[in-house]
Amino acid sequence: MSANLSNEATMAVAKAAPGIAVAATSVTGAIDWSATAYMLTAGYMALQILLLIPKYRQMFRDWRKKS
Repeated sequence: MSANLSNEATMAVAKAAPGIAVAATSVTGAIDWSATAYMLTAGYMALQILLLIPKYRQMFRDWRKKS
């Protein structure tokens, strides 16, 4: 029973570790999360644009063939 309890405690700590790490870096100022969020959002938008270009290019070609 003791091994099961320690296994559960280990799993709980592992699950909480990412949240604790983010909170610790936010409180200490080690990472500027607002700038990080801005960069990730800008990167996501650029990726979406790049992935949509072939789709819209094909749609435009199909439209020109119909006309």
